[in-house]
Amino acid sequence: MSDSLDQLLHRAEEVDSPQAFTLQNSKALKIRLTDSVYCRAGSMVAYQGNIKFESSTGGGLSKWIKKKITGEGVPLMKAVGNGDLFLANQAADIMVIELKGETFFVESRNLLAFEKTIDWDVTLLKGGGSMSGGLFTCKLSGHGCVAITSFGEPIALEAPCVVDPDSVLGWTSGTSPSIRTDINFKTLIGKSSGETFQLAFSGNGKVLVQPYENDQQNLKG
Repeated sequence: MSDSLDQLLHRAEEVDSPQAFTLQNSKALKIRLTDSVYCRAGSMVAYQGNIKFESSTGGGLSKWIKKKITGEGVPLMKAVGNGDLFLANQAADIMVIELKGETFFVESRNLLAFEKTIDWDVTLLKGGGSMSGGLFTCKLSGHGCVAITSFGEPIALEAPCVVDPDSVLGWTSGTSPSIRTDINFKTLIGKSSGETFQLAFSGNGKVLVQPYENDQQNLKG
């Protein structure tokens, strides 16, 4: 059954909300911009109002150096102005998280946007060098909204647990990840039958996992 043009336009109407971060739909984020916000480079799909985009070194020279060393980093741009900004990334599902003083670690490929009130830094997982895919994570803390992406509804696992590195979205500050190498089982573990390592989480906290595994996953802005 098809829709008329009026039905389609009505169903797709812009969401009206006073919130800074609002889901326009499950695949698109609407940001009510009154000053500035950090977002994934290339994630803008539309905007209304007076908004300009600036490249960002990510908050200072030290973070810029970290991004150069990692080879991955967090590809950010800064949106400045007043208006409504719409973001998306490869039609992935989007979730908005409000941090209230907590610390949350997010894999850079899944970070879509965050308010300027959020403190952040790029961290290197111990033992996670170039051979393990460059496991660099964005540490977010403070107060404000964060938007992340996921392929499918995520799963929150209690630590301890072992996770495929391509499936992990993030984890709480109570957990501690480390590299686990299972070379003898690399042809048996995981959908792609090519993993040579996993992430083992210990401590007290939760790990957020997307129900999707693909060692060639490439979420680009």
